[in-house]
Amino acid sequence: MLILALLFIATPEPARAWWEHTLITRAALENMDLSRTVKVESLEGFLKAEGPALAAELEKMEREFQAIPAYPPLPEALRFDPNAEDIRNAFLRAIRVNPETRLLSYVQYVPGTQPANCRPLDYRKITFLKEVDYLKDVPFCSVNAGTMLPARDVIVSGSDEPDYGHDISLFEDNDSDSGNQYKFGIQPFGNPALEYSSQAPFHMGFYHESAVIYAFAGFLKRTFAQFRALQYLRLAQFAFRTGHDYWGYRFLGWGLHYVQDLTMPYHATVMPSSSSAGMIWINLLNTVGVTGPQASAVQLLSNRHLALENFQRNLMLHGYREAFNSPDDGRRNDLKDWPAFEAISDTSRDKDYDFNAPGYIRNIIAGEAAQAAPEIDLLLEEFLPESIAHDPDHIYEGVEENENMYRILLEDGKAKELTEILLPLFQSAGIHTRNYIRMSQKQ
Repeated sequence: MLILALLFIATPEPARAWWEHTLITRAALENMDLSRTVKVESLEGFLKAEGPALAAELEKMEREFQAIPAYPPLPEALRFDPNAEDIRNAFLRAIRVNPETRLLSYVQYVPGTQPANCRPLDYRKITFLKEVDYLKDVPFCSVNAGTMLPARDVIVSGSDEPDYGHDISLFEDNDSDSGNQYKFGIQPFGNPALEYSSQAPFHMGFYHESAVIYAFAGFLKRTFAQFRALQYLRLAQFAFRTGHDYWGYRFLGWGLHYVQDLTMPYHATVMPSSSSAGMIWINLLNTVGVTGPQASAVQLLSNRHLALENFQRNLMLHGYREAFNSPDDGRRNDLKDWPAFEAISDTSRDKDYDFNAPGYIRNIIAGEAAQAAPEIDLLLEEFLPESIAHDPDHIYEGVEENENMYRILLEDGKAKELTEILLPLFQSAGIHTRNYIRMSQKQ
């Protein structure tokens, strides 16, 4: 089945699930006690201090991961060597992330919270990726090893980091050394020639498709968001046990990225408002040369997906700017005045979920998003501008200012109503963010 492959050929911009995870995470932690401070530590310092114990922990993790469906075993040559001359590279290869990942020490702030003593860090230095101008207005502040930071700042900053290169070019057809060595196989979907496309199978979790769809498209089982979320959770627990709290919280931030991705409907199911029969039919038409129905379906799905990301990001940027930048009359707004922030930060339903239940990440988090996806997709068809929701010849990428979906819908008088409709989705992202952090307390 080529539907998903064509989706990523049609959309070279990164499909980010939630755009700027820091915006979600900062709000989700508003009512969670993370007031303690931790000392910034270099990755090399952590690895050298705990090398042999970490090697044993990684072996234990590898045995656990064998139970994850479609998990590709770690090649023997990549097992962590605590005596390696380049211990940083040895670790990154052992956890199978792109070895060019920068991993600088910095805090990524939401608008209006950047401190006066910030040492600005050029956004182009935090990643080896080329197309990152979308970060140009994001405040990054460099920090040195030994600096004391609030734990919340470490988690918030870490939650956006995986989009800066962790999962780029890890498949055999990505023309990279790591892709050849890591044994994740051929990229299951998307265009392997496009930079951002290669991270998609790590940031999606298609765990709840029908048996019919899996029969026609078995490659959909090869998604790795659950693996990454569990991998970083275990690393965080190890770091906390061994007294490296900075890395405990940073690993937690990394893992949160994948948990939050799985709360995004378009990252938890393939084509939300299409039946299995409908998907198979348009794919069969495509195989006999009738390409129009599939191309149209894919483009409209792409438009709605990217429009939702754009709406979420710009809604939240607007809210943060209003809350933290005092107006001329000296009054100060409050995040609680914004329904989206109130939903994300609301802890009243956290205990409705047993985060220690087996399969919490795969079955509950991804399952909830997959169940919500058809209704969300249909509602977006109703609320988005006609050209984006219904015209397959219109390509919406969501990267230019004139594509600011929050502003567009605000001017159309639809932003408030769409926000209200999305509140359960926002609340779910907040609940699972906090519960994932609580999972780290179970050793």
